[in-house]
Amino acid sequence: MRAGAPGMIDWRCVTESGLKLIAWAVAASLVGATLAVPQAVDPWEMPSLVLSRAAVADAIRLDATLAGEIPDAAEARELRSLFLEHGSSERNPHYEVTEFERRQAAIHRATRALIDEHGALAFEAMRAGAVEDFARLLENGIPEEPNADEAGVLGGIRKVLQQYGAEVRGVVVAPPLTVRAFYKARWNSVHRRPFVEGFSEVELQAYWGWLALHGWGKPLHKREEALLEFRDAGGFGVAEAAALFDLLEGRPDRASESLERLYQASGELRLRNLALGALHAALLPTGPP
Repeated sequence: MRAGAPGMIDWRCVTESGLKLIAWAVAASLVGATLAVPQAVDPWEMPSLVLSRAAVADAIRLDATLAGEIPDAAEARELRSLFLEHGSSERNPHYEVTEFERRQAAIHRATRALIDEHGALAFEAMRAGAVEDFARLLENGIPEEPNADEAGVLGGIRKVLQQYGAEVRGVVVAPPLTVRAFYKARWNSVHRRPFVEGFSEVELQAYWGWLALHGWGKPLHKREEALLEFRDAGGFGVAEAAALFDLLEGRPDRASESLERLYQASGELRLRNLALGALHAALLPTGPP
């Protein structure tokens, strides 16, 4: 049997596995060529929130350690009882203003008593313990019909998660650390402390990053403020998000220039295609001809 011309494949000698390998190589080369061709992509999707796995594990471990430092004392029991009472009241919004004010005053007094008697670390331990209580409920699935203690722990956290898109149609879609950070912020708020008091760097990223990158439906200026906080906490993807905010604010030309610079610096084809998409948006007519 005469062999084919030099450089040609004699297909009669190729096995089935060899044919599959050749087909895979051809398909891969076609995909690579397609990806290399500049393609405009609608630049509306923010970069995803990315957190260091090691830092997340450290933050959760620290909470578990701190929770073990809650003093076995009347002051701690009183403060937790008031917090659970407040949580139960959040699930029933038809409470009297005077009752709310009374409870807030009691929480303030109990906080002061705890810190005066056991130090600031005891207060931090109480916050960590509350987050651990919530995390246990979250791990097993937030109950639809919680008992009295569970209702006190949950309070209005589900409304918060739904408001910021962290829970969608009953499914929690935000990273676990983001959900924990939202709960910590709620706990701080109940105790009249700054929302992010006691947050580690990665917890700040989890909190501000979600608000900035995934807070769709919220006022853009609020998301931009969150993006600045996310940047200051060392968040990932800030420059790309800032460029997309320019697009949302009606400055596609500026967005395209920023994305193009990011592409030139990183070589990421995705950024090049986003820059082309923003450029196309800049060239679209903004009004009637």
